[in-house]
Amino acid sequence: MKKCVLIGGGEIGRGTTQYETRKIDEAIVQLTEKNNPNFLFIGLASSYADSYYDTIKKNYQNLGCITVYLKKNNLIYNPDIVENKIKNADILYIGGGDTIKLIDYCKQYHLEPLLKEAYLKGCVMVGISAGAILLCKEGFSDSYILRGENDKHQFIEGFNIQNISICPHFHKNPIKDQELKELIHNREVYALEDGTALICINNQIEYIKSIPEHRIYLVTKTKEIVLQ
Repeated sequence: MKKCVLIGGGEIGRGTTQYETRKIDEAIVQLTEKNNPNFLFIGLASSYADSYYDTIKKNYQNLGCITVYLKKNNLIYNPDIVENKIKNADILYIGGGDTIKLIDYCKQYHLEPLLKEAYLKGCVMVGISAGAILLCKEGFSDSYILRGENDKHQFIEGFNIQNISICPHFHKNPIKDQELKELIHNREVYALEDGTALICINNQIEYIKSIPEHRIYLVTKTKEIVLQ
């Protein structure tokens, strides 16, 4: 069974911030159908991957997982370790940050075929924000703004593990929402507010929310349909 969870964003409990994705995290662990699943974190999109992992590790260990972390040094010096970590994962969680940086690293170190193989073998593939974009056909991202290369959000191609277009952090930034509608053309885009996620099982899409008042939308050039 092929399983993928795409999270629109939300605080994961770092520092004193609210833990906004707990219900989604619980559902991710349940999808493995194991008491103590192996959890692998990939934080290549973030400049603070170590502290990011510390928080994720605490969250998922509390849910019964055995957690490990794919470090950049592994990619550079230990490709065999990288392959074994991915093959042994029951949950593969790709964190947020700079979408372009994430995709470039994954291509540079040949992770794309390993991720696709893990998905086909039944690993629960999880992406939040930039990580969610990587798993989709494309996503609406602020990477070019972060890098000082453009002053607008743009669609960025992912690895097409899920053949959909996605917009994380929807309605968090009114300017981004307007730019999405200007560039959407003939697309249908799943737009997710923070604390919401798509659960894709064998390409059938379900919805889940950790923040009850937040919404999931299907956005076209002319419509904004509330799905959940």
